[in-house]
Amino acid sequence: MNSTTKIGQRGNRIGAERRMRTVVLDIETAALDPTDEKGALDAMSGRVVCIGMLIDDQKTISEITLADEDERRLITEFWRTIVPDDVVVGHNVLDFDLRFLRQRSWILGIQPSRTLDTRKYYTADVIDTLQLWTNWSGNKKGVTLDALAAVLGCGAKTGNGAKVAQWWAERDLENIKAYCRQDARVAYQIFCRLTYREPKQFPSEVQSVSVGARADITDVAKEDVCRA
Repeated sequence: MNSTTKIGQRGNRIGAERRMRTVVLDIETAALDPTDEKGALDAMSGRVVCIGMLIDDQKTISEITLADEDERRLITEFWRTIVPDDVVVGHNVLDFDLRFLRQRSWILGIQPSRTLDTRKYYTADVIDTLQLWTNWSGNKKGVTLDALAAVLGCGAKTGNGAKVAQWWAERDLENIKAYCRQDARVAYQIFCRLTYREPKQFPSEVQSVSVGARADITDVAKEDVCRA
């Protein structure tokens, strides 16, 4: 291997590092039938009402919270926001958030912009803090986002997920977005603790987004940045 080849490979690695982002994901769901108390837990009986993303590009943090009554538009915007090199992070993100998004995408006929390898023990595309904590042992009882955050000193949730159904019935998207955004922040803090990273400072001002115009989403991604 000559020096030119080595330099080229090193350049490729550096470029990949620059492109790689950590995207902490949290979604909120609601039952299609308001009388179905557990409908929000299954993609066949529930729908996505909000998607929160905290994006760490290794230099800065940006936060995007998407909410819309049009679920197709909401999920489509999510797939347009994440890019092939993103590493998706979340608490129970493998068994719930990503699974739910993938299933609703099938139901709505939405083709994802990228594939995500969700094989057991594989963490190149997705890092699940629940699995990281339990070491894939299957012993998940009691390891909720709130409980894990408390024991690690990583903040706390600001509300109860049970209220999402009420907020959705009232079309109170602002409360749903605030709750979703805080969950993503807590998950980010847990991820940093479990991976021995120094968490970056959150943006002082966060703009929540009701999906309507792509230009608005792009502006928020650029403006909601706080340097570490």
